[in-house]
Amino acid sequence: MPAEDPAPEYSLPVAPPGLGYVPEGYQAPPTGRRPRRLWWWVAAGVALVAVAGGILTAVLRSDDADNRAATGDVAITLRVVGTDGSRPSTAALDRTKQILLARMTEADLTRPTVTVIGTETLLVTAAKKNTEQVKSLLTPGNLTFRRVLANVPDQPGSGTAGCRADPVERRDRAAALASAKAKLGPAFDAAARLQEPAQVDVAALAAFGTLTCDEIEALPGRMQYVVPTVTCAMLNSRAPGAFDRAEAPVVACDEERTTKYQLDVAKVVGADLADAEAKIDPQQGGWIVNLRFTESGQPKWTELTREATTATPTAGQEAQVAVALDNVVVTAPTIQGAITGDATITGGRAFDRQTAMLLAANLTNGVLPVRLVITSVETIR
Repeated sequence: MPAEDPAPEYSLPVAPPGLGYVPEGYQAPPTGRRPRRLWWWVAAGVALVAVAGGILTAVLRSDDADNRAATGDVAITLRVVGTDGSRPSTAALDRTKQILLARMTEADLTRPTVTVIGTETLLVTAAKKNTEQVKSLLTPGNLTFRRVLANVPDQPGSGTAGCRADPVERRDRAAALASAKAKLGPAFDAAARLQEPAQVDVAALAAFGTLTCDEIEALPGRMQYVVPTVTCAMLNSRAPGAFDRAEAPVVACDEERTTKYQLDVAKVVGADLADAEAKIDPQQGGWIVNLRFTESGQPKWTELTREATTATPTAGQEAQVAVALDNVVVTAPTIQGAITGDATITGGRAFDRQTAMLLAANLTNGVLPVRLVITSVETIR
């Protein structure tokens, strides 16, 4: 692995996985200004926050004496907002801190800390080698289990690379749909008449590639599925919240953006899960995540798998149940019959120890009550 360049003191904000946007209104520091160093005084046992010239500098100590930040660690500053864009409550901040600490600990990260700064900011630190793992643990963690109604290969060449959205500035769904209709014109009516994704005039639907993530999310689910220019790159770029309504059917893609799924309502949700454990598969030898359900959740899971195998299948489709985390399908295994025990998530050769542990950590500790946006990634000096 090539040596990393020193991290800038004030880098451009980076969105959590799946967001794909830079927060609106962010202004980078003047290029001619000498960066101020972020000093950490752990031994002093004090916490001090100072704001100077619009730039946050902090002198902090961890609440956990065994996990104090060290020189060279990564420090990630997070802007915290309520799921509706409002200012988060103190209880929500504290709960978010607890969930993030639990996730990082279970993912076996080195020196994890989470510090609340003021009313809308969190500071997360860990060993520099864990930077990408920390980012992957900042997603809401909304888990749903849904029957696969249909699936189709993605057509990435027919649309844009993705879309941009800011969950803080999210528009009303009705307004977003009206905006989409205005942009699409006759293409919206043409898409509404489609029955299947096959044999579609892609050129006539090119305007869908101009929609924002809010507008994509506001489209009818059937339209999201049958229009090839609504790509997996666009669907996976939607802000967290597309799956928040368990009672609504949804359209989503796998993490590799190869398959688009039309999914039924969620019959099993995160609250039905008792535990998620990353471990070695005793039969195949690879890493898996084993899902154990609560006493009330187990019969829901069994019934969902029974329903998947007895429902009238779409032509050419196998019986599948999708396990989705936030807006992305983690796995969609074929179901042979009703399952009365645990569920298992496998990921093939790419599913290593780190991937399995990160997924288990995201699943086990509950859904974040807020949305997190990374505003800076710095190195402790």
